[in-house]
Amino acid sequence: MSQRYDAVVVGGGHNGLVSAAYLARAGLSVLVLERRHVLGGAAVTEEVFPGFHFSVCSYVVSLLRPEIIRELDLPRHGLEILPLDGTFTPMPNGDHLWRTSDHAQTRREICRHSPVDAEAYDEYAKAMVEMARFVKPILSMVPPDPFSFDLGGFRDLAGLGQRFRRLSRGQQHSLLQLMTSSAADLLDQWFETDVLKATMSASGIIGTFLGVRSPGTAYVLLHHYMGEIDGAFRSWGFSRGGTGAISLAIAAAAREAGAEIRTEAKVAQVKIRGGRATGVVLEGGDEVDASLVLSSADPRVTHSGSSPPGDTPNTPNVSTVDWSKIMNAGTFR
Repeated sequence: MSQRYDAVVVGGGHNGLVSAAYLARAGLSVLVLERRHVLGGAAVTEEVFPGFHFSVCSYVVSLLRPEIIRELDLPRHGLEILPLDGTFTPMPNGDHLWRTSDHAQTRREICRHSPVDAEAYDEYAKAMVEMARFVKPILSMVPPDPFSFDLGGFRDLAGLGQRFRRLSRGQQHSLLQLMTSSAADLLDQWFETDVLKATMSASGIIGTFLGVRSPGTAYVLLHHYMGEIDGAFRSWGFSRGGTGAISLAIAAAAREAGAEIRTEAKVAQVKIRGGRATGVVLEGGDEVDASLVLSSADPRVTHSGSSPPGDTPNTPNVSTVDWSKIMNAGTFR
């Protein structure tokens, strides 16, 4: 049995669901195929023990783009974010460091360990916020296609260069350092207290499979300064109902827009014809034809399926999900 859709999204993780929602809002017929019984991918909440539900992978929220929350009206679909009050770091000697959402209280706590670090903490936060405000708009930019005649992307890139030139020399140096150095090296320049540096460096390695002295992890520190909740910059929170509630809210918005979502529907193969993806084959043998195939799975899983004789499975026409491309397309505004 074969079915036809404008777009098929492989994987019901939160990225795939966001893409499906925007495609459906643009008037396309969309099908999301999730191999598991539950939606969310890494943003999932499951009943690990009877009566106890856990956010088994992702556990806090802040970097979910506010325009996505607003445009998909996620609060109406059940999204509720509870502010994260603070972090607690125990020390081997029985002492601790407790950073809270109350800046004055956090400063007093740091001062208890090091008055010098308490003074540096304010300057560090100011510098990071300045850099985050510069970098944050890049998250919504579409990289220019060097083989395209569309000059819009290159104008955006030129505008970014102009913004960089308007930074002070010190800010330019800080930005380049953040893009290339490690979290440990950066924090060593600002602070002297190990417990403070250990606490803050954790934000530089989350999700990276790197160590705190790996080059590039300083940018991850900066990246975590870009989060916001309800317009409050640098805020973090928990989703009521677990992280999976975010995915379910996005799925509800996608369904409302007309997207079809199936669980326990494993994709066995991406169909390739003439070097282009033309649909997918499910594990049970059913086929789905589509003009566009997107994958929210990782590249290894996406390209591991077999293909018809004469074609290569590693086709570049199978798109990994990039919501910014969908949101910035003129027809989707």
